Amino acid sequence: MPPKQDSASDLFDLKNYFVIGSYQAAINEGNSLDHLKEAEKTERDIYVYRSYVAQGKYRIVIDDIKDSSPIPLQAVKLLANFYQNADNRENLLVKLKEWLNDGISGANETVQIIASTIYNELGNYEDAMRCVYASNSLEGSAQLIQIFLSINRLDQAEKELERLSKLDEDATVTQLAAAWVHLYAGGERVKEALTTFQDLFDRFGASPTILNGLGLANMASKRFAEAEKNFLQCLEKKETDSDSLINLICCSQHLGKAPEVINRYVNQLKSVAPNHRFLKEVDKLETAFKTAAVQLKA
Repeated sequence: MPPKQDSASDLFDLKNYFVIGSYQAAINEGNSLDHLKEAEKTERDIYVYRSYVAQGKYRIVIDDIKDSSPIPLQAVKLLANFYQNADNRENLLVKLKEWLNDGISGANETVQIIASTIYNELGNYEDAMRCVYASNSLEGSAQLIQIFLSINRLDQAEKELERLSKLDEDATVTQLAAAWVHLYAGGERVKEALTTFQDLFDRFGASPTILNGLGLANMASKRFAEAEKNFLQCLEKKETDSDSLINLICCSQHLGKAPEVINRYVNQLKSVAPNHRFLKEVDKLETAFKTAAVQLKA
């Protein structure tokens, strides 16, 4: 069993900033860490560059990370290329499979998580799960929980959360994962999710990850006005955050907002994430509706 998080670790704050979605704080923290061992420097750079990817600053990552860099860093660069160059994804997937099939790089935590992230983005949940199924890392376990919830397997998410809690029940990522599961389960457990997100907000401040979680918990509690404030505050911090825009679209419908307001959020989402699965699903539904309307008129 891996050791629990050590609050005295030089990388603790950096990792925690990344987990809660405070990406600029993670970058700033990483840039301040100069006196590290070589292995720690690589781990520091992984979290710093993953933070740049999360901010959508792909070019920085692509230009900075060289082909001679350690494989985990090259995996971060591949992720940046995946988002930046949609037309070249087949070649990127070939490279990714090479790493996964290699005994050494395939066992690396960063490679596993990034591979899982990419497959999950493509809707290939089976391969996404396979990449992190045997992971003993906190983030790998949390990633698996997210995938289980994506495919409506609350039972498996519950089991994985139990395993994650045994690894480190006090870790921030464990608390976030528990809140996701409570929120998905619904009912009385929404209160637990709301309490957890509020506690994380009080401890770490208003990051996009925490604000979106808090907003979703408020929506599940039918506190739509409060939820709207959470999502709008999130956009103030990151105006290109696709999750916040999608949540605002849903929240605005519950609030009975004017169609032009909702369309404004939809158009904003199209401008920042034109290939998002949410938009593809909306297009499918609109096409199906139009087809049904024509058939009814015939």
